[in-house]
Amino acid sequence: CMFMCMYANAPFTAADEPLLNAYLENNMPAWRAFIHATDWAQATQAERQRILAYEYGYCAAMMEVDELEAEKATKQFRQHIESMKGSLPKGYYEMYLSAVYTYEFKLGALKNAFAILRYANRAVELNSNDPMILGHMGNVFFYAPRGIGDKKKALQYFEKASTLLESTPWRYSWYRPAMRLSVAQCYEKTGRTNEALSIANDLLNEFPNFTYIRDTYLPALRNAK
Repeated sequence: CMFMCMYANAPFTAADEPLLNAYLENNMPAWRAFIHATDWAQATQAERQRILAYEYGYCAAMMEVDELEAEKATKQFRQHIESMKGSLPKGYYEMYLSAVYTYEFKLGALKNAFAILRYANRAVELNSNDPMILGHMGNVFFYAPRGIGDKKKALQYFEKASTLLESTPWRYSWYRPAMRLSVAQCYEKTGRTNEALSIANDLLNEFPNFTYIRDTYLPALRNAK
């Protein structure tokens, strides 16, 4: 899968386009360089919030390729979140904490399993119309093991988030194509292959440099038909 941020009250700008392209081209070293380019202690609140947004996605990406880097990045992410408690948009502290518990669970901290859902639910209660928070809730249901996981519930959250992401402030957001991919993956997992194919084709038309769609996901979907 391609990992799964930003906040509606701090929209992406054209300055984020290189990082959007880095996501599309699976160039995570570019994200790492961005995260470490700013001195956290000297950063403004807005700069810190922007860094957190990319740390969230970077930790998830590293889970798939470099466990040691994922562990280091998750530890730093947690420290940054705690230093911003009380300063984040409504529901974002809880959403980010749920994400940290998810990453720590994947790294072996099994006791964190129930905290993942508890904090994700709290984030939705606090801010039920934020696409980032809704997308995170979808991720929880999509990737959770049997008994908690529910692809149909995940799809409901992903579709709502994806609709909200079509607004102008998210134009340069890597989260917009990522969320559309999540909708396609839900369609695929629930037997709606043609709809998954349609979204994947649309994504590749809009983002020809989306390497995961072009080289991996779309060929696999076509072969599955």
